[in-house]
Amino acid sequence: MSAEKTLLQGKSTMSYFHVTIKTRSSKGWFCIFKDLSASDLKKKLVKPYKLGKPIYYDGNILPPNEITQIKINETEKMHEEELKIVQDESYKEVQEFNRTSSSVVLISTGHGYSDYEINECGKDVTNSYISTGPGVGTAFTVAAEFIKHPWVVRVVGGLVFLAVAAYMGFK
Repeated sequence: MSAEKTLLQGKSTMSYFHVTIKTRSSKGWFCIFKDLSASDLKKKLVKPYKLGKPIYYDGNILPPNEITQIKINETEKMHEEELKIVQDESYKEVQEFNRTSSSVVLISTGHGYSDYEINECGKDVTNSYISTGPGVGTAFTVAAEFIKHPWVVRVVGGLVFLAVAAYMGFK
């Protein structure tokens, strides 16, 4: 009943996409995009990556060949809300450890305070958007490259010539 009620009210859960990467010059993960819609993700990351073009984020330009690892996560909540949940859970874990341990006390705020830690939240959907290396191209660009290949041009040109000749009655 509640699912029907939600559909009738027109409410739907929005997905947020977050992108973390490792580069040749970095030692760890860092977040380049957060709280993107699916269309923004495709426009800002997927298309430039597939075409081998630089990726622009927060005033920085990143050549795609510098990326060594990439991770796209989908969450139901925004970046800050997801990290707040991680912080709260981490704090509870530290408190539980200190409560149950008789000889060791852990002094830590826990984790969830760095933007890149969003890559541990939600669902990893990287393979749904990127499954090849940078510069491979979109389906359209791959098809266009195939059509421009000299052998394809010769074969298609020959077939067109034969079709025209047959139509005009030349044998």
